[in-house]
Amino acid sequence: MSVAAVPASRDVRVISLIGAAHGASHYYQLAFVTMLLIVRQEAGLEFEDIGLLGGIFYGVSGICQTMAGFAVDRFGARPILSFGLATVAIALALVSLAHSFVGFAAIAVFAGIGNSVFHPADFALLNASVDQGRLGRAYSIHGVGGSLGWAAAPVMYFLDSMFGWVGAAVIGALPGLILAVLVASHRTTLVDHRVKVRAAAAQAGVSLRAIFLQPAILLCLVYFALIAANTVGIQQFAVPAWTTMFGVSENFAALCLIVFIVGSAAGVLVGGFFADRVRRHDRVATWGLLVAGALTLPIATQTVPAGLLLPLLALAGAAGGVTGPSRDMIVRSATPPGASGKVFGFVYSGLDVGSFLAPPVFGYLMTHGVPSAIFWIAVTLYVINAGLVMAIRQNTVPTVAPAAAE
Repeated sequence: MSVAAVPASRDVRVISLIGAAHGASHYYQLAFVTMLLIVRQEAGLEFEDIGLLGGIFYGVSGICQTMAGFAVDRFGARPILSFGLATVAIALALVSLAHSFVGFAAIAVFAGIGNSVFHPADFALLNASVDQGRLGRAYSIHGVGGSLGWAAAPVMYFLDSMFGWVGAAVIGALPGLILAVLVASHRTTLVDHRVKVRAAAAQAGVSLRAIFLQPAILLCLVYFALIAANTVGIQQFAVPAWTTMFGVSENFAALCLIVFIVGSAAGVLVGGFFADRVRRHDRVATWGLLVAGALTLPIATQTVPAGLLLPLLALAGAAGGVTGPSRDMIVRSATPPGASGKVFGFVYSGLDVGSFLAPPVFGYLMTHGVPSAIFWIAVTLYVINAGLVMAIRQNTVPTVAPAAAE
């Protein structure tokens, strides 16, 4: 696909819409847990209960994500994406009706099914619809959308203070429903990736077993599981952790979380330009992770005054965010033709695996009064993932030319 083949204006429309959809997915991931924190006392939930509910959400999403990848390759990415947006939005609204752990668990299952579709559908649409010369920036905006979605989720605290938790849940559902309609209506702009890859896939003849057992693909799965465990620990429990560790108010801690996420979004935006201009994506990812770990260390040791949390978290978020587009380019380079939905669904299910395993651990740490352990774990995982990036690079067999057909 040459640069002249796809007008920049159309790429902008596609990238903006998919970026907004990805933002909605991240918004609902964190908004669901935020609502649980808001209603914790009224519903009689402990922190460990919230961690378990978050684990159910991501566990269901992880189990379903590979299946969602097959659905994307079978039925097309656009309708599957629209379904996911509507489902997670309705799930958040249903929080207004639940009053028990069992009720919240049922909603978590429903929301997890909706959340499972986003990565396989998003990347299938981007790979098929966007000129490959702009894919790095497309992945960047996709990542920025996700970060901004996370940044928007703490707004649930403010909606709760203005409208109560029932009003907050209902109002919070509206963006997803609107985006579901928009995605469904863009029939011509969002290219069906199945048409583009049918011939290439038939020619390649790669078995599913061979695809999923590639060392690089398996290492990517582990990488995403660990990076998700890190992210979930900070996002879901940083606000109560910082209030305990540094004696700040809940609103200031929420502002710190927003700054961290916005810093990550800025880093992803910069990382997109790197991804379109560099060939050694592993170096960008490795250094970004190591710098993020170094900046998180003073928080873990509580050697930074509360007044410096905002700039430190902005820089740590930016360093981690820079790695995102290069990471996605690494996955794409190992993806055989015709398997975009399957591979991205399988690899990104690692995000759900990590997000499933981490919340109960972090909830346990919070319940037993060791919030600083969350950030010691974060530092450790940043370093481990830097090593994994280098291992992925060594085990990747490039398939850039066939993947370009998508």
